[in-house]
Amino acid sequence: MESKIKFYEEEFHKFQPYKHFISRIREMEKKSSYGATLAMKWTEVVKQIVTRETYPAIHPTGQETFSLYVEFPTGIFEYALDIDGANSFIQENNIEPVKVSPISIMSSVDLGNINRDPNKIRPNHKNPIMIVQSQHLTDHKPYCVNGNHRIYEAYRNNDKSIEVFVFHELEFVPFFYNILSKATYFLEMDYMSVIGNKEDVTQSEEDAFVYKL
Repeated sequence: MESKIKFYEEEFHKFQPYKHFISRIREMEKKSSYGATLAMKWTEVVKQIVTRETYPAIHPTGQETFSLYVEFPTGIFEYALDIDGANSFIQENNIEPVKVSPISIMSSVDLGNINRDPNKIRPNHKNPIMIVQSQHLTDHKPYCVNGNHRIYEAYRNNDKSIEVFVFHELEFVPFFYNILSKATYFLEMDYMSVIGNKEDVTQSEEDAFVYKL
């Protein structure tokens, strides 16, 4: 599959967070009484957080971050991940890596993030290989946010195994670099809960992610 990285990098800065939030809020409001309740709370978040946040995120010099782009009907949004912070989180919580075969996780590598010119490759192995897997960020698929080139080289060299850290839904929340990334992620969680609500599932307002910001 052809990488969309170049397209994303050209389009993400056009995203309008306020427009996206209001669009989702209006849909939730019309869906159900539960959705209307959450819509009211998310409207408060828009006033208190969204309108005050800078977008796109400012990536500080000397700190390793990663841009994870997601397509919405309103445009391309950049989720900003703090890779240095994620590494600290791993160490502080004594999280252990898993050993996997490179071929089994090659699909997590976006080839658009691979530098094919050996003269331009600058090895930076201070942070481990990290993969996130999320319904809302990666469409259930594993996606490498740090260590693309290491996985690619291990695959090319036919290495038997490689150590990686895998983070699933909610486990990577501490890695968001800015509050807008976290708020947008939680908005999508609540939005899907409302729009995809099933009659046999009882929704509780206290379970909503808007209350976890």
